[in-house]
Amino acid sequence: MIVRQHPRFHASFSGTLIHRRERHAISKSHDLSRRGCRVQSTCPAFTGMKVDLLLTLPDRKTPIVIQGAVVRWSGSEGIGIEFPSLVSPHQELLEGVIQQLEARVLRGKHFAPISGRA
Repeated sequence: MIVRQHPRFHASFSGTLIHRRERHAISKSHDLSRRGCRVQSTCPAFTGMKVDLLLTLPDRKTPIVIQGAVVRWSGSEGIGIEFPSLVSPHQELLEGVIQQLEARVLRGKHFAPISGRA
């Protein structure tokens, strides 16, 4: 069993994955944590690839900008992306979203944190 440092939560968001100045739409989001996410995209991702992300979350006018994220794995289950340290105000935006997801779990109105692949 993999022990995670930060729990992942089911999350629905849209966005853009940018690699070498090429933009690829995020076609589906699977989960989100303080340090990463899992998404589907047409981008031909490979382990170790560096990408920038623009994550657009529901009810948020400002996208979360994540620069220098790293693809940790890719396959039929999506693309696992790890976030580096985020800069303000994007760190605060992400933290606010994660706190809302955690609160929904505690209220029983959303899926519980998920475990699995790193």
